[in-house]
Amino acid sequence: MALGVIITILLLGLLLIFLEIFFIPGTTLFGMLGGVAVIVGVALMYAYYGRNYGNVSLAFSAVSIVMLVIAGFKLIDSNKLAMKGEITGKVNELQPHTYNVGDTGITVTDLRPNGKAVINEIKIEVYSSGDFISRDAQIQISKITNDKIFVKQLNE
Repeated sequence: MALGVIITILLLGLLLIFLEIFFIPGTTLFGMLGGVAVIVGVALMYAYYGRNYGNVSLAFSAVSIVMLVIAGFKLIDSNKLAMKGEITGKVNELQPHTYNVGDTGITVTDLRPNGKAVINEIKIEVYSSGDFISRDAQIQISKITNDKIFVKQLNE
């Protein structure tokens, strides 16, 4: 078997291992295929070119895998691939003193039991008191909790 083909198998195996570790983690398919390709490449090198070439290919593969892992971690630490931002917002965080019980508005979507409405010229998510409220209906705030605004329909 040609030396170029065996080297290509080794390099393809190393590439697949690198992809598994840093770009598609958790699938294990690419890692297993890469491991098999490296093992087959080293075994072919021993079989066709003897102990010296086999030892060189084994050492090259081991050193390359270590170098790929180190290079990958440095690349991730450099922030070129990974974003290190944090989400500090909270879900349904109501602005204080923006809404009061008794304020009125119009539904933008059907409320079954939740949907969107415009109250005080601001589009927000609201919850009905259990009843279906159709789109473009007049509503009034009946209750406000820490994270939810409950409404009832006017002119039923």
